[in-house]
Amino acid sequence: MKTKSWEIGLPYPWESLQVVLSEPEKTLPFFPYFESISGTKVRFKVPRFIFNFGYEFDLAVGFQEGRAVYTFTGDKGILTITFEMEGKRLRVTASWAGFGEAFMGKPLENFARGIAEAIRDFCSAQASCPVAKISGNEGVVEHITPETAPALIKRVSWELEGRDFLLEGKAEDGTRLSAEVRGGKLVRLVVEDPSGRRSVIESDVPVLELDGEVFRGLPLEKRFEIKVREL
Repeated sequence: MKTKSWEIGLPYPWESLQVVLSEPEKTLPFFPYFESISGTKVRFKVPRFIFNFGYEFDLAVGFQEGRAVYTFTGDKGILTITFEMEGKRLRVTASWAGFGEAFMGKPLENFARGIAEAIRDFCSAQASCPVAKISGNEGVVEHITPETAPALIKRVSWELEGRDFLLEGKAEDGTRLSAEVRGGKLVRLVVEDPSGRRSVIESDVPVLELDGEVFRGLPLEKRFEIKVREL
């Protein structure tokens, strides 16, 4: 069996991690090498490596105190992802037992690191998302800031299982916000103030890499009513 691990700081309780991991259909689309999921059937594809495990697995999810395991069983082997919390640290371990083990070192390392970073970002988004209430595709956001705006987009992207969407918001003073996400990236951000002056930002930033810099200086510290529409 080939095994690689990655450890990362996670200053959130185990319950936050459980929320993210308990819905793999929302979380898996942000894992490295992900291709598709349908029910418990999951496909991964590793390009540019000698061993390409671009075939179907059957997923089983298990939880214990402070520990969770995703087990992917396929015709050519078993891929196991283990999540363990020790204090404020998350350790992700990726193990492959099956065909091509000798070539899986680097892909497994990338896999463990990418998963750990995705989980950290989604736990952070759950904790800091400024959504006060949301029902269906509509909600109310209180006092968006450059720090909380990325969490809002990550949270919506997670809820929509990585699908493309347009988030639109309107504040009580007439300020309008529009954020377009395609292919897992924020591609366009538009903010229009009550006078009609528009700030348009064209970008190509992956959702999981969003930070406050993209939103710096924009007039967002208001109460917005938002709508989310899939594209």
